[in-house]
Amino acid sequence: MSERIFIDSDVILDVALARQPFVEASQIVLALCEKGQFTGCISSNSIANIYYILRKLGGDEKARLFIQQLLKFLVIIPVDHVGISQALVSKFSDFEDAIQYFSALSFGCDKIVTRNIKDYKFAEISVVSPSTFVG
Repeated sequence: MSERIFIDSDVILDVALARQPFVEASQIVLALCEKGQFTGCISSNSIANIYYILRKLGGDEKARLFIQQLLKFLVIIPVDHVGISQALVSKFSDFEDAIQYFSALSFGCDKIVTRNIKDYKFAEISVVSPSTFVG
């Protein structure tokens, strides 16, 4: 079984919106998952947030098509009652990041790939930037 990596929504949006200078490393992260070298995971909460942002910027059809492509190679992790409860009482300063973290932890992810490393200082699993991940 390949290493499970949780991909934060900022990494996905870097690719969807071609955000410089981040898009290249983020594209490589997704490509590695698509090739099956890693099991890429994302929360159901992230999918909703990504759709919302992409719909606002490019319309419903483009947003749906992009998400359909993600579904071909990413595992969607549900956000559940337990994860929300853990996030509420955690030491994380950012509630959304806490939800992401506990979703990743519950699914057995080995690593979180995000550009928002500072908000994961209480994480018990490895948290790395896309550029660090791709080396």
